[in-house]
Amino acid sequence: MSERRVLAVLVGASLLGPLAQAADAVGAEDALDLHLGASVLRFDFREYADSGEQLVRELGVLPGVLGGVGQTIGRWRWSTELSYYAGSVQYDGQTQSGATFDTKTDATLTKIRARALRLLDPEGRFAAGLGLGYRQWQRQIRGRGKVSGLDERFVAGDVSAEARLSVLRSEATTVDIDLQAAWPLRPQVKINFGGMFDTRTLLLGPRLAGRVSVPASWATGPGSRLIVEPGFEAWGFGRSSTEPLYRQGVPAGVVYQPQGKGYDLDVKLVWVQSF
Repeated sequence: MSERRVLAVLVGASLLGPLAQAADAVGAEDALDLHLGASVLRFDFREYADSGEQLVRELGVLPGVLGGVGQTIGRWRWSTELSYYAGSVQYDGQTQSGATFDTKTDATLTKIRARALRLLDPEGRFAAGLGLGYRQWQRQIRGRGKVSGLDERFVAGDVSAEARLSVLRSEATTVDIDLQAAWPLRPQVKINFGGMFDTRTLLLGPRLAGRVSVPASWATGPGSRLIVEPGFEAWGFGRSSTEPLYRQGVPAGVVYQPQGKGYDLDVKLVWVQSF
C-alpha cells in the first residue's frame, strides 16, 4: 500500500428526514417525538489523481442503526439524531508502483446531526432551515502479502441548508421530499502507517455535498408511525497539500491525500413514537 494513498469520506447528508416529517403527522404540537430505526447504505467512493485518473474505488454495503429526538414548537421544528454504520467494503486500487491491488476495508461511520426548520406556509407543506453536523469515519485498509495496510480516521463538522416539501399528506399517510446542501468545516484525516512512518494529520479541501430523500410514513397506532426513506447523496473532498512524512522524527518522504468523490444510496426503516 502506498504511503501516499490516503482515503477519507465526507458524508454530508442529513439523516433527519424521517423525524422531521413525522412530527406533523404523528404528534400534537409541543409533543416530544422519539425515533429508532435501521438503515442500509450502499457505499461508493472513488479517489482521483490530479490528472483525473481513477486511483481507487471502494464499493460495498454498510448496515446501520439510528435514533433521535425532536419537537415542534409553534412554526419551528428542531431535531437531533445519532447514527452508526459498520462493515467492510471492497477496495480496488493500486500500489505506489502502479500495480493493481485489491483488498477489503473495515469501516465504522458515526454521524451526529441537529437541525431546525421553520414552516413557511399556512398549510405546513414547505419548511426550510439550517443544520449542524459532525462525522467520524474510522477505516482500516487491510494489508495483503507484502503490501501494508493503513488505519485512517476522518473527522469533519458541517453546516447545512435544509428544505422539506410535502407532496402527500393525510391522517394515515405522508410523503415528503427532503433536500440538503452541506458545507464541511475543517475536514481532515489522521493516518496511522502501522509503525512504518510517524502518524500524520492532513487537512482536506472542502467540497459541497448534497442529499435528496423521499420519506414516506404510515400511521401504525396512537401517536406512532412507520417510515421508509430512500435517499441519494453526492459528496467529496478536495486534494490536500503535500506534507513531509517522517520516520521517528526523521524526514522520510512526502504524503498527500488525492481528491475523492462519493455517490451513495441508502434506505432507512424508522419507527416514531410521540409522547
